[in-house]
Amino acid sequence: MSVFKTFYYILRENKISVILGFAVSIGISFMYAGNLNSNESSFEATESKIAVFNKDNSPEAAALVDYLKDTMDYVPFKGSQEAIDDALYFEELNYVLEIPKGFGTSLQAGTSDLKLDVQVKAGSFNQVYVDNIINHYLSTYQFYAAAFPNKTAEQINQLTTENVTVTGQVNFDKNFNQLEKNQGTAGVFSVISYGLFMTIFSGISIVNLAFNRDEIRRRNSCSPVSKKSFSRQLMTSSLLFSGVVWAAFIAYTLVYTRIGFNSHTMYFLLNSLVFLAAVIAFSIFITGLIKSSELIGAVNNTFILGSSFIGGVFVPSEILPDVVNKIASFTPTYWFVRNNKLIGGSLKLDSIFLKDFQFNLFVLLIFALIFFLLAMLTKRERGGLKVSLFRKAVS
Repeated sequence: MSVFKTFYYILRENKISVILGFAVSIGISFMYAGNLNSNESSFEATESKIAVFNKDNSPEAAALVDYLKDTMDYVPFKGSQEAIDDALYFEELNYVLEIPKGFGTSLQAGTSDLKLDVQVKAGSFNQVYVDNIINHYLSTYQFYAAAFPNKTAEQINQLTTENVTVTGQVNFDKNFNQLEKNQGTAGVFSVISYGLFMTIFSGISIVNLAFNRDEIRRRNSCSPVSKKSFSRQLMTSSLLFSGVVWAAFIAYTLVYTRIGFNSHTMYFLLNSLVFLAAVIAFSIFITGLIKSSELIGAVNNTFILGSSFIGGVFVPSEILPDVVNKIASFTPTYWFVRNNKLIGGSLKLDSIFLKDFQFNLFVLLIFALIFFLLAMLTKRERGGLKVSLFRKAVS
């Protein structure tokens, strides 16, 4: 009990270092708010903020501008190219259209390759949607112009407008929304791996660093508590501390993602539990060897942070070179993130999913077992906790 009290007394005195990992994870996880908090299942055209630069004075160009004003969220905009770039970057505009001179003449002639200059933010869904709206308008105009050659341009414009001015809504399948939510949840679970790893390692290392000081070690050797009992109490305290930290991270994640309890949630929790075992075993092994506070920062900044970068937490592993992914596969973080992506990207938890999930989980268990055996070997060399599969007979 004295070891237990001392363990948490040291943690309380170093609480800033302990809660740093939790604070970092909370901050980073907010990047995923867009995927998680969006419960919309539709996309309306009025959501597209569009600006039009009309350089053609034809009735056809004016009719197209009027149609876009009625259909889109039209934004009167004047400015240089630099101002347009800034407006697109800060999402003050989603779509910038320039109608060139001669547009009306080309449209009346039935030209098939009408060229309109368009500027959008890279990766924007608005481009696909607005492009379809404009192409539909132009193809409808050309259809009426070819079908009624005797009608005037104003009459063709009126027929076109009457035909295309039909409000509607695009609805996504419910499976699409569920997949988006699962993938966002997988991202948050992956993000907490860094904070979870850093918090547990920092907490255990701070305590072990205090106990590994020469004067403290000599004093403990004179105490009535045996080395074996001391090691057992220290490990029990580390497990309790790690369990509390894991529960705090999981509670935050479940509340933040609002995923609820379903089959996907259970797999996320199981994956995080096995990862927790690997983290605890690694922390106990490494911190048993650390004798200076500088080494704590070195491990945090090299192995833990480094494995998060190459393991797919902060940078998607798909865009990393194969050699980097092969190096990352020697860290438990890589397999934890890989399993999270597998869970988040699977709508059906079938036999194929279970096969891949169990393989990734098995690798995590191997990491935990290796670190645990190394930690026990270190403790045994120091005369501490010993693990024996066979009990010697006493005569």
